[in-house]
Order: sequence, then C-alpha cells, then structure tokens
Amino acid sequence: MDLLRSSMSGMLDAGWRTFALLIVTRYFDGPSFAKATVPAAFMIGLLSTPVVLFYIARLEIKSAKLCSFNYGLAGILFLIASLGSDNLWLFLGAGTIAAALIAQQMPLLVHMYTTNYSAGMRGKRVSYAITLSVAISPLFGWIGGLILENDLSDFPILFQWMAAASILAGLAVRAIPSETLPRSRGGNPLTHLSLAWKDKIFGCMLGMWMILGFGNLTTMPLQIEYMTSGDYSIQATNTQIVIAAIIIPSVTRLFATTIWGHLFDAFDFFFVRGFASAIQLAAMLIFFEADTITGIYLGSFTYGVALAGANVNWSLWVTKFAPEGQESNYMTVHSFTTGIRGVIAPFIGFYMLSFFSIQNWAIVGSLFVALSIVLLAPIRRMARR
Repeated sequence: MDLLRSSMSGMLDAGWRTFALLIVTRYFDGPSFAKATVPAAFMIGLLSTPVVLFYIARLEIKSAKLCSFNYGLAGILFLIASLGSDNLWLFLGAGTIAAALIAQQMPLLVHMYTTNYSAGMRGKRVSYAITLSVAISPLFGWIGGLILENDLSDFPILFQWMAAASILAGLAVRAIPSETLPRSRGGNPLTHLSLAWKDKIFGCMLGMWMILGFGNLTTMPLQIEYMTSGDYSIQATNTQIVIAAIIIPSVTRLFATTIWGHLFDAFDFFFVRGFASAIQLAAMLIFFEADTITGIYLGSFTYGVALAGANVNWSLWVTKFAPEGQESNYMTVHSFTTGIRGVIAPFIGFYMLSFFSIQNWAIVGSLFVALSIVLLAPIRRMARR
C-alpha cells in the first residue's frame, strides 16, 4: 500500500513543483512573490508541522488515518485550484494549502517506517517507495507537457488528475499498519525544538542542513526562470521545460534511488551525505552555467542523481541519531527547520535577481553547499567521541 501511495505522491510532487510554477510564470505572468510562493508551499507545511502534530497527537488517532485525512483534504484543494483558471490567487491559494498538507506527511511516514521496518532495512525499503514515486513522474510530466504545449489554458486538467491521485493515495495509506503518535508531556507545541540544543550532535546536523538547504533552495526555484526568461539564451519551449524539470531528473532518480538506499544502509552517513552534496554542487554549476538546452539537460541529469541521494538522506537521517521511539519527534524538528529555510529561501532567490544574474547567484548558492560539506568533518568527529 505504501508503494501505491508513493506512486500517487510522485504525481503531486512533480505537478506542483514544475507545472504550478510554469503556469504562474507563463499563463498568469505572475509577480516574483507569486513565483516564490510555489516552491515555498511545501515548506510552509513543514514549518507548521510541530504545532500540527502536537495537537493531533492528543487525538490518539493512528498515523495512517491522519495521513489519509491529509491526502483527502489536499485532493479537494487541488480540485479547487483547478477552478482558478481566471484567478491567480484562487489557484495559488488552494494549491499552496494542498501542497503544505502533503508536506506534513513526512513525520507521520517516518513513524510508520520505524514501526514496520527494522533499522537495517529502512534505507532499502524506503528507497523502493521513493523509486516508485519517481517512476510515475516522467509519464505524468510527458503527458502534462504535451497538454500544456498544445494549449496552456488546459492546465486545470492536470490539477484534476492531481486531486484524484491525492485521494487515491489517502485510501492506500489508510491500510498501512501504524500506531498512535507519542504524546508530548509538555503544554508547548514547540517543546521538541529543545532537542536542537539538548542534543548537540543533532543541533550541529540541523545547522549543516540549514546551510546546505539555503544554498540549494535559493537556486532551484530559479530553474524555470532561467529557461524561460528572455534575459538568457535558453528560452525553452514548454515541452523542453518539462523534459528538463521533470522527465530527466525523475528517470535518473528512478535508477539512482535504490543505489542511494543501499549506500545509506551500508556506509557511514557522513560520507554518503557529503558525496550527495558534492554531486548537488556540480549540478548547480552545470545547469546554471549552461547556455544551450543540451547543457540544461546535462545539469538536469546531475540534479537527478543528487536529488535521489538527498531524498533518501533527508527522509531517514534522523533514524541514525534519534533514540529509539523518538524518531518522529526528531523528524518534526528537522521538518520545522527545513520549513524555515524553505519558506524564506525562494523569496530571497527571486529577490536577489535584482542584484545578480542567475548564474552569479548560483555560484553564491554553490558556496553554501561547499561549506556544508566542509562542516561534515568536525560534526563527524564530535559524533565519534
């Protein structure tokens, strides 16, 4: 059932991150604020996760049922977004809330993974789910690209499909064995954030992720801007954008995710995280320094390899550090800090285009990624003591 959920999630992730941004850019000709809101939507969900989970844990409802409810509500909101063909803010508002709800699933899923999978098998099992999630994206991306290439105003069809996929994912996840979330003893919904300074290794890792994420998340949303803006030489068609933003990285991730899952289980986490970050740094430079669509495609391929490793590492790294039974609490803090940078970073990225070219800002972003790699060494020494 998790595999079915994952396949539907692949449509939702690809659909919102790429199609929504393309529609805001080319159909609505939206302002920078609207463009930045699209990638920030998932992060808004992560940012609100600690408060939401604090209160829903008091309902003593099993994780699978909570996931199912979120997916169902997101489906309704995607359907509402499909009705906003004449109203940017209806489309963006409903879609943003839907994407935020999808993002809140991760701590719930981590709780289910730790319940159902042994520590030595989590990387491999979760990589299978991620692989299937990625497998559906190229097909959805290709069909969606053809629809938009024919007539951009037909975009509501894609969001109606996403609504159906979200509801189906909710039905699938409901059948997964799960337990109720551990209830916090305190009266503060942000109480688990104290783990960031109580557990020094965990806190340092959060700092490393913050630097890495800032470098990546201020540049990735600029990909479509780089491919569409008349200020640069690419000026890709809608189909070329879909190939670069969805199909190539998704197909690459399809083959690479299982490999990264095995690496996560078999090797030192710090080495695996550093290796993935190094590939990510290379992807940023290749993509944004390219001046032809072929160069863009090469950058997309490299991004796909990096993102496959990033997804596995992001989803499971807390299981390497959290005490048994505290995985969902640690993941909640990680999700919250990811949400902070994820909400802020896209707005900073678009704002910086007033002062930098996209290529120059990509170099700045790559320096943040490089710094995060350097920081892994002292954190690893701390963890070995």
